[in-house]
Amino acid sequence: MTHPALSPASSILSDPHMKTIEHQHDFTVIGGGLAGICAAVTAARQGLRVALVQDRPVLGGNASTEIRVPPVGASQCNFAYSRETGLIEELFLNNLRRNPTWCPEGWNLELESLVRSEAGLDLFLNTAVCELAMNGGGDRIDRIKAYCSVDETWHQFSAPCFADCSGDGVVGSLAGAGFRMGVEARSEFDEPMCPDKATGDTMGMSLHMHARDAGRPMPFELPAWVGMELDEDDFGPYRPVSEHFFPDTGGFWWLEWGGALDTVHDSTKIKEEVQRITLAVWDYLKNRSPLAEKLATYEIDWMGAVPGKRESRRFEGDHILTMNEIGAQADFEDAVAYGGWGFDHHPPDGFYDKVNPSTHQYLRGPHNVPLRSLYARDVSNLFLAGRNISATHYALSSTRVMLTCAQLGEAVGMAASHAVRSQCNPRDLVAGGAICALQSDLLRADHHIHALELPIENDIAPEAEVTASSVFSEGDPVESWGTDRLRDERMLQLPVVTDHIDSLALLVDADRDTELRFHFHQGPENGSTYPEERLTGGAVAVPSGESRWIELPVDTDIRRPGWHFLVLEKNQDVAIHVTETPPGRRWYYPRPADPIRPNPFSAWTARSLVIGMTRAVDADGARVTSPDWNGHAEKAASLSAFLHFGYGCRTTPEQPVHHPSVVVNPHSRPTLQPNLWASAATFFDRPEWIELSWQSPRSISEVQILFDSSLHFHFWQSWQGYPVNAIPSLVSDYRIVATHRDGSTSVVAEVTGNHQRNRRHQVDLEDVRRLRVEIVKTNGLSRAQIYSLRAFGPPST
Repeated sequence: MTHPALSPASSILSDPHMKTIEHQHDFTVIGGGLAGICAAVTAARQGLRVALVQDRPVLGGNASTEIRVPPVGASQCNFAYSRETGLIEELFLNNLRRNPTWCPEGWNLELESLVRSEAGLDLFLNTAVCELAMNGGGDRIDRIKAYCSVDETWHQFSAPCFADCSGDGVVGSLAGAGFRMGVEARSEFDEPMCPDKATGDTMGMSLHMHARDAGRPMPFELPAWVGMELDEDDFGPYRPVSEHFFPDTGGFWWLEWGGALDTVHDSTKIKEEVQRITLAVWDYLKNRSPLAEKLATYEIDWMGAVPGKRESRRFEGDHILTMNEIGAQADFEDAVAYGGWGFDHHPPDGFYDKVNPSTHQYLRGPHNVPLRSLYARDVSNLFLAGRNISATHYALSSTRVMLTCAQLGEAVGMAASHAVRSQCNPRDLVAGGAICALQSDLLRADHHIHALELPIENDIAPEAEVTASSVFSEGDPVESWGTDRLRDERMLQLPVVTDHIDSLALLVDADRDTELRFHFHQGPENGSTYPEERLTGGAVAVPSGESRWIELPVDTDIRRPGWHFLVLEKNQDVAIHVTETPPGRRWYYPRPADPIRPNPFSAWTARSLVIGMTRAVDADGARVTSPDWNGHAEKAASLSAFLHFGYGCRTTPEQPVHHPSVVVNPHSRPTLQPNLWASAATFFDRPEWIELSWQSPRSISEVQILFDSSLHFHFWQSWQGYPVNAIPSLVSDYRIVATHRDGSTSVVAEVTGNHQRNRRHQVDLEDVRRLRVEIVKTNGLSRAQIYSLRAFGPPST
């Protein structure tokens, strides 16, 4: 049978055996990676009818069970509290709760559950976009057509707004949207890493593998079709394969190739070559490497079916985000999302290039992404999210990581809800009241926009007086978790809000009478957490003995409130007591030299230990020596990954940074100070509480609480698991109690087993004079900690 050609405007195939289904939605998202998932779920939660169209049988994109690249995000930007919140944190905290081993299949279930739990969201798996129809003017998508080979069915999707989250940008390409591929010339945007002449090179693709111990000898014979045999010299100086194999037993990010080819149309060829490289690497590990004897019983139990792709098309929006804007933390009026991964460039020849390594340069701080980079300039109803946004090659090297892409997706989903409700195009949202309303809704969803200080619409909590049962104090008795010997320099981060510091006191042990030298620095003006200008320094005598408070005479004016840093010089006769502390104080040590991961701004890395699991590592993933936990080893084994550690330290005057009033300020995470209410240490034999009081009775439609979810902690770039099911600082059991005008009380909500940061309670309360949150139990921390407490009046009509 001869089939007639199908025009872009056709709605039904003429083959009577082929089925076509037409769908009408408010918003259609193409691509089921983290960007597409977040766009679709966010829009559905705003009341839109949404279609999520994914060409693969599973969700997750590069993080799917087919590819298994561990998601990373804003962890390399020299700011201690940069982890993503909002929808992607909800997903991660659910995964920790129900899949603490980080099993890929459990992760896949979480992804699909998140999508399928939304009543207004229709999911179409195995459905590949093939065609689309534009309006008469050729500047707007009317509908797209996609084919599901499993069902032999065509699907036709119509919507006022579309989002291309497909990675390669299949919708944008079919719509004729302008795009870039390759590296810009230095002269175009004055980006310092660019070559003098533009090239078509992109970053290559990686194919991951995983091995397991079969418990008996498992031979491996390299298939003849692979056609290569590798030895140690083939890996070059920057790919220590034997060192990188454990603990992940595979998953080498540097098994990559294909950037000199067309990463859209040569994908199959690239996959086949990367597969050959991967098998040759396994052959070397099994049969000739220093690990060969240890790996005698190991076998490959999984290899990626699809390579992880870093870069292809980048569409042009009304603004092209540049490397220089990211580096300078440019201020955008239409900022809707943030990132904080460094400039992470991979050479096009990948594994075969032994001269030019991949390089990853840290940022000076988190950066924002404008809405104008998240839609196509020449297709009026097409949003963009993921690695296909409007950015230069080197800007994309930062924004392309999956947790940043998820932030972009959440922003696009919220923007789509505003565009659909207002019957406008994406570019109509970028200024004035429209962008402020969009930003306010994003903040209300606990989506972060860096350094944006914007009141959230209809929040009446800032009008209330705030009181609490107790407040954390530096003068409280110090529980020492152990000691850290000054085998080299150490640094303590401190929040300072007074205009003068008289002195600092440290809890120390000394093996003999000695001297401790110190320096005191202020942090940079941008609020990042690294030392900059030295303010003072000196030396103090330290007598021999244990658990002594040693006073350091800082005696300095504070020119700029914010993060300050105490640097202690090396002295192996001195050990500083380690304490668990609320966010604000943090413990650092010198960052090991790393030729491919330069940090031009800071020579320090934070202690963020994972003890009692596969390895002990710091915040940058380097192996470290654990402190002497002094009887806290068991507790440290389960909690230390998530807890916030500093030194036993007291400031004079004491810094009032954990006052309950901070829960109604515009910030829901640390900025220049912690912005966190922390109670005194407690066993919760009676509830800790925080309360809002209004002078006149108020009506309340929603109560929102943002708990402390350890924002200094970033989930590992690995599929390893964790020893707990919930972050210990999160409140587990709590109740909300309202006191009314007549003195009566009502329990608004009573929650047990909470594992989320963002808790929203829809209520219908009248004549409320006081609103109290009572904390009954946490998931392990001996304090109650809350970033924000919001109370919303009735919605405006």
